Amino acid sequence: MPTLTIKIPLFEPTNVKKEMYETMRSNFSDACNQAIQLKKDDSKMKASEIDKQLGHFLLPSTLVQEARKLAVSRYQDWNKNKKTKGFPRFKKKISIPFNNQNWRLRFDNGFLKLGIPTLEEGNLTVDKYVPLKTNNYSLFWVNFLLHGEMDKKSKFFNKSYETISKPRKSNGHLFFKNGKWFFSFVISFVSQNEVLHSKAIGVDRGLKYIAVAGDSETGDYLHFDGKNIGHIRRKFSRLRRILMKNRNLKALKRLENKEQRIIQNWNHVISKQIVEFAQKCGASIIKIEDLSNIRSMKKFWKSADRNINSWAFFDLELKLTYKAQLAELVVQKVNPFKTSQECSKCGNTKKMNRRGSLYSCSCGYKKNADVNASFVISTRPSINENLTAA
Repeated sequence: MPTLTIKIPLFEPTNVKKEMYETMRSNFSDACNQAIQLKKDDSKMKASEIDKQLGHFLLPSTLVQEARKLAVSRYQDWNKNKKTKGFPRFKKKISIPFNNQNWRLRFDNGFLKLGIPTLEEGNLTVDKYVPLKTNNYSLFWVNFLLHGEMDKKSKFFNKSYETISKPRKSNGHLFFKNGKWFFSFVISFVSQNEVLHSKAIGVDRGLKYIAVAGDSETGDYLHFDGKNIGHIRRKFSRLRRILMKNRNLKALKRLENKEQRIIQNWNHVISKQIVEFAQKCGASIIKIEDLSNIRSMKKFWKSADRNINSWAFFDLELKLTYKAQLAELVVQKVNPFKTSQECSKCGNTKKMNRRGSLYSCSCGYKKNADVNASFVISTRPSINENLTAA
């Protein structure tokens, strides 16, 4: 996968900002040196224990983790070659690394601005972004990174770039050089051919299992049982009926808010674990069914299936999409037609093959029906691919 490094100077940072960056750089260097010494003294020390030991440094938690990762990597390299290499030490003038999830770019008031975790209190808000000093070359690539489209009229455009279908941001670094502070970052490019042949996992959403993520190549899968969720939904449904009967609107509103918080928490947990499962499988694509018309099917559901209507399928989809983007994964939608009736082994599709929670095909293949459906989804072409082919 080709990559490109862009280096942009910070635009006239204040003295307060400069002092803060210098403090961060010094503390980061010290944290790296302490972490590598801890690893030398106890090579089996866990990452969480090292992070705890580094907790006294005045650094954002993300940079404490980056210091530990960098130190452990240097230690492992030294440990393999310690007969020929001296024990490594980190210099004070070290660059500060940020992984792809911890830095942001945005345009604001005519400036390109950078958002990174610093020593400033509170969350990273827009007012904490710092302006960058851009030129036409850096703007060409930044616009492509942020908007996914190249300016073909630019002098920096090359016809060979037409094969590039998606830019991805990678790690960034804040560093000081020749009296100026710079931020550099890496953009990696994915060709259309790479996208079409990338590994994918499938995610099936349903009743018995809220979600099942499956890897058809290895047969591995991850499922989330819906029994507890169903119990919670039925409980809230009963309470809602009582409050409505008593016309207690304030209590009803509080109940709805509490219910939504529970839903969103579950969706956060589920989406996070699905993304981690995809990374573990080595997949770069997560495929899900296009459930745009699921609400129109409500009249065909049994009363016991009430939970599917009340369960926030689309909230889960939104959370899965943005968490996947942060992890540099792609979410694609596929046609949901008969995914529960198709055999993931031979492709045979018969309604009678699915009997409740069991899928049994005439080819001899047997599997949990939802797991089989997730395998089928993982192998189906995305809707966008179908449109392109048409």
